[in-house]
Amino acid sequence: MPRTHRRHGRLGPPRRRRPAASLGDRVSALGSVVVIAVGLMLAAIVEQVVMPPSARHPVAERRRVHATPTRTHRPASAHPSPSRIPVSPATQLSRKVEKVALAERSPMVRRNYGVGTLNTPIVRLSRMDSRDDWAFGTATIPPPSDMTVMPESSVFLAQMTGTGWDVALAGTPEFAALLKKAPASVVSDGERPVLAKFSAAADTPLDTGLMLPWGIGQSWSLLASDKGVSGFDGGDGRVLAPGDGRIYRLCSSAPGHGLVLLIHPNGLASEYYQLSDVTRVRDGSLVKRGDYLGRTGTEQPCGGGEAPQRMVRFALSDADGPMRLDRLQLGGWTLRETPAATFAERAGVRVDADNPLLNFGVMPTSPAVPSGSPSPSGTPKSGSPSVRVPNLPLPGESPNGSL
Repeated sequence: MPRTHRRHGRLGPPRRRRPAASLGDRVSALGSVVVIAVGLMLAAIVEQVVMPPSARHPVAERRRVHATPTRTHRPASAHPSPSRIPVSPATQLSRKVEKVALAERSPMVRRNYGVGTLNTPIVRLSRMDSRDDWAFGTATIPPPSDMTVMPESSVFLAQMTGTGWDVALAGTPEFAALLKKAPASVVSDGERPVLAKFSAAADTPLDTGLMLPWGIGQSWSLLASDKGVSGFDGGDGRVLAPGDGRIYRLCSSAPGHGLVLLIHPNGLASEYYQLSDVTRVRDGSLVKRGDYLGRTGTEQPCGGGEAPQRMVRFALSDADGPMRLDRLQLGGWTLRETPAATFAERAGVRVDADNPLLNFGVMPTSPAVPSGSPSPSGTPKSGSPSVRVPNLPLPGESPNGSL
């Protein structure tokens, strides 16, 4: 080939190359972008699975994270469920006493109240030992809200056993058994024999050895009341202990309130309801004849209807409840209860309801008024004993009625 041709070939315009190299670079760059994008997506997914929502932006907390659920242990609640709240021994005891009182006393109380349904007993815990395994107290079944009657009350002892509280009401063999082994911190040595006689429910003598529950020489009105209960009011209104005894307050733990139970050494108990300004002597303490118990009033802390007037409701009872006052002797008088009337008799003198009754004190040997004793403040109705009343001898009187 001539040189001129080769030289022309060298000196001529260069050929245009195909864009193969540029396209490869673009493909390579695009691949890098795709790899980066895929990497970012994978990183986001890993972040959602691994990192908790609280570690991300606040907005992320509202997003749903579709991840495999994991088991977590819920923290224990700071407040246990009601069914697991521990119940104190005192609360357990009150519930058991309520059940026992209703189970054992319901038939008699329904009959006395004249109702079919009874209210929940009011339990008053007088004392419990330091180990919470012995207790002593009282239970009262409230009267219906429309009745003004003496509440039905009981005394109980309780011992904690492996199966719970063992509760016994006075008047039962179980009470006598618990009384023998109860610690002195729950039943004092002075109370023990008195409670034993009270629980034994021995026959009550006609001569109670008690005076009327107010000052000797004062005349108070004898007020008609419910069966087995007399109402009294008058004088200075101060209700006094008719004899020595151990005192207990029922129904209310508030100072100056409650039903007062006084258990005397012979096992007989006297009860006082509708009092105000009740003595604050500690339960179980010994009070002496003439000691202050409270004032006549209208309060009924154990329940019942509105009191019609100021008075003290007075009853004599044993462990089984109030007993009839008929033929019982107090304060130099013999109280009488008949279907027609309530009245008092003494040496042929009869004092009907709403008339003044003089308290002669304790006079078991002679019904005569001693020389120098005050005379009644009012003139009682007199006359021969009612034909409804058997002609029984009064204290110090011979069977034929002579003194």
